[in-house]
Amino acid sequence: MKDNFSVVTIVKNRTKQLSNLIANLEQAQLPPSELVVVWMAPPSDKSLVQSKKFCIKHKFATSEELPLAQARNRGFFACEYERIVHIDVDCLCAPDLFLKLMQNWQDRTIFTSPIQPVVDMPEEISYTALRARRDLHVPKSVSQRSQSKTFHSALFAIDRASFNEVNGFDEQYHGFGIGDIDFATRCSAAGIDLHMLDTLTFNQFRANYQYPVNHLLDIVTNANLFKSKWGYYPATHWLSAFMQAGLIDENYESNGLCIKRMPTASEVSTALNVETSHTQAANVARISA
Repeated sequence: MKDNFSVVTIVKNRTKQLSNLIANLEQAQLPPSELVVVWMAPPSDKSLVQSKKFCIKHKFATSEELPLAQARNRGFFACEYERIVHIDVDCLCAPDLFLKLMQNWQDRTIFTSPIQPVVDMPEEISYTALRARRDLHVPKSVSQRSQSKTFHSALFAIDRASFNEVNGFDEQYHGFGIGDIDFATRCSAAGIDLHMLDTLTFNQFRANYQYPVNHLLDIVTNANLFKSKWGYYPATHWLSAFMQAGLIDENYESNGLCIKRMPTASEVSTALNVETSHTQAANVARISA
């Protein structure tokens, strides 16, 4: 059937969020044909969880702490169907999201939706109940105005042929950050269009995404890899924050990007718990439409 599609999600420790995501997918007007769960951790009591609405496949990728690129690629390669949707495990999708997605589907197109981070999202709540809450706490630092031409790895859909054309996620990127931006850049260079659906998706806000100083080493390493491929540095708002904190050379554009010192425990604590004015970008990358 033309409306058959796969969903891929990646899980490490968020087993309660996985249960909620499965419940969310079961409540969809058009449920997926299968859910592929890629585990970045050893097997647990949730590793064999199943659903009465669709098949769930469990795959394991535990070669390093955050093998995001490898885990995502493994999930995509395990999918049975040509239309594939990647969803972060802590997302909640509108009941009509997949129906709209299939109605608008075109190959050689990335589909996404506006993503609304929610502070302190309950572990067990439906999309409808969450949207109806009047006390919904969303971070002020996340701008909705920038979402019209934005690729979100938190939720995106693409056909298998296009994913294979750009060789999926580059597994040279390790740990946290930049790999999503590289994927979006390669899709843009290949002429793959972006289509933003008019359906809001919620996901759990994590303050460290605003200023991920706890992932300084990964970001610097990955930014240098990106520069070698594309000729410019990505995520300059992060690099500017690192520069202002004295963690990297203020003249990194001309002198090269390297770490001057590692952050203190106090700096990490502050960055993880204080919202800054930077736009969320750990799951966001620009792509031309």
